[in-house]
Amino acid sequence: MKSLLTMASATAALLLAPAALAGNSGAEARAEANAETQAEGYALAAIGTETPVRLVSWDGDFELLKTSRRLRIWRSHVAYRMTVDAEGKATTCELTETFRRTYVADRLCNVLMAHHTFAPATDASGKPVEGQYVSQLSYAEMRERMD
Repeated sequence: MKSLLTMASATAALLLAPAALAGNSGAEARAEANAETQAEGYALAAIGTETPVRLVSWDGDFELLKTSRRLRIWRSHVAYRMTVDAEGKATTCELTETFRRTYVADRLCNVLMAHHTFAPATDASGKPVEGQYVSQLSYAEMRERMD
């Protein structure tokens, strides 16, 4: 999973570096917003957006741990990508790792989508637009928060 995050960070750095070097204050603001790591993930801003999707809250530790235990998932973390609409609601979810049974990913995504709250991405005029959010949750950290 670290390789996925490293690759995404490197890609973001390559895409944002020319804009930041150009001295354009709007481009610099977008570069800073995209490079900023959020609580447990990061957002991918589409071309032409001013600010990326922002995680407002995650309150699903208990539900995700319970669902994972029922599905007998023995992994250290779950990594995912979500599409967030202009109202800030998650519309699609995709796990970055595959499971032998497709219903496992469906059930985990249902929990993830139900327990995330987002502020939508905005374009240069401040209008909300669709965006992407990528993150991973560590089972060990979730258990620690539950204690």
